[in-house]
Amino acid sequence: MELPAGAPLKEKFRAEIKKLREMTFKKKMEYIWDYYKFPIIGICAGLILVGSFINTRFINPPPESALFIAWSTGFTTDEQIDSLKAVLDEQIVVKGENKEVFISMFFDTEFNPFNIQRLMAMLAVGEIDLFVVNLPLMEEYAAQEFIQPLDNILAEIKKRDPMIYAHIEENILYALFKSADGSITERAMGINVGDSPLLAKLGFYEQELIISISITIGNPENSALCLITLFENG
Repeated sequence: MELPAGAPLKEKFRAEIKKLREMTFKKKMEYIWDYYKFPIIGICAGLILVGSFINTRFINPPPESALFIAWSTGFTTDEQIDSLKAVLDEQIVVKGENKEVFISMFFDTEFNPFNIQRLMAMLAVGEIDLFVVNLPLMEEYAAQEFIQPLDNILAEIKKRDPMIYAHIEENILYALFKSADGSITERAMGINVGDSPLLAKLGFYEQELIISISITIGNPENSALCLITLFENG
């Protein structure tokens, strides 16, 4: 007998229990699914989301960025990029830290609207530390204020390794840069790393590769370590 709509919840609960006891196991499952599938789906989805959050936040959190390089020029293979990343991880990441070096490809950025949007979004959140560009891109990025002068990074390199700094100093490239007060001056905006011993060892031969510093750099010390690593044993 169906209970009236206004019956107490306690009586409704007892009636449901009695109804289920009189059913076979198969009928119970069909009844529960027919009447409670949406709450069941909601509960399962909630448990999955909570489990995923706990796993990502506390058990297996994704690695943070020790250095992010936006690679926008040259001819590379996945194997070369992976090898470079492995060397930089070894030299830059402190053992035990959940961090790694990221190298993301941005080829043909000047022609690809999707890449431009992606680049702007990453700059907006301060995700990019270094750019690998050619001379025209370096000049364009300087004009667009995507990159900044090298002064602070060069000072850090000089402090850490004066001999490598002397070599890097010979490879500095200049471009026009708009300062905060609106004045435009020629500043050191890139470092030609085409003769890097490490890049040569990894097969980056005879390429115009210039490293520039992002306007929103978040890892300046690791950026300096990256440049030192590129020119070690030179």
